[in-house]
Amino acid sequence: MPSAVSVVARSIPDHIIGIENKLPWHLGTDLKHFKQLTQGHVIIMGRKTFESLGRPLPNRVNIVLSREVIEDKSNVVWAKNPETALFLADFHSIRRDKKQFFVIGGENIYILFQDYINKIFLTEVDSGPINGDAKFDFNFDPTEWYYKFRRKFDKSNVDDFPFTISYILRRVQAHRERMIEDFKDRNRLFDQNWERFSTEAVVNNDEAWIEQTQLDFLERL
Repeated sequence: MPSAVSVVARSIPDHIIGIENKLPWHLGTDLKHFKQLTQGHVIIMGRKTFESLGRPLPNRVNIVLSREVIEDKSNVVWAKNPETALFLADFHSIRRDKKQFFVIGGENIYILFQDYINKIFLTEVDSGPINGDAKFDFNFDPTEWYYKFRRKFDKSNVDDFPFTISYILRRVQAHRERMIEDFKDRNRLFDQNWERFSTEAVVNNDEAWIEQTQLDFLERL
């Protein structure tokens, strides 16, 4: 199944990711990076994160995990539990011929999916001590994770603080499997992409290409 990737920005040293359901900063460069990463993909988020965005993110399938019903729209899909969210992420990722999907917050969503995450794009913001009500307080055990890429960015006219973007990989990646029969309501796009997606050699080559493309973009930021 598609690989799960987290994208998260947190403060240093307090690991704050939000204050009253809002970002504690504006980082134009990091937002550009986020858009480049997630464009055309499936993204999973919680209800509060969805509401904080103000609108569904365009050219993405927005899966909203919430106990409260969220009205389905053309690019918004409600998931009532994590299992449903993963199922929908798998289905829509294969339908779009994408080998990964993104978990974008908030705090409880990162915790719920932490066992499935294989890659993390972590932005650490040199804001100094700040107070907030949402955290990403995850420490990366070097026996389980390693840093493949790290780049520092200075404060600028579009970035409130200096920050660092790191690309962190799980050493032994978690792979999920499904029976094709699980997808009983398949459609034409799903069927067209399934054979290609399920060919291991193609998947491995695609993942290498995806990774290099992402790293190349980080270098150009």
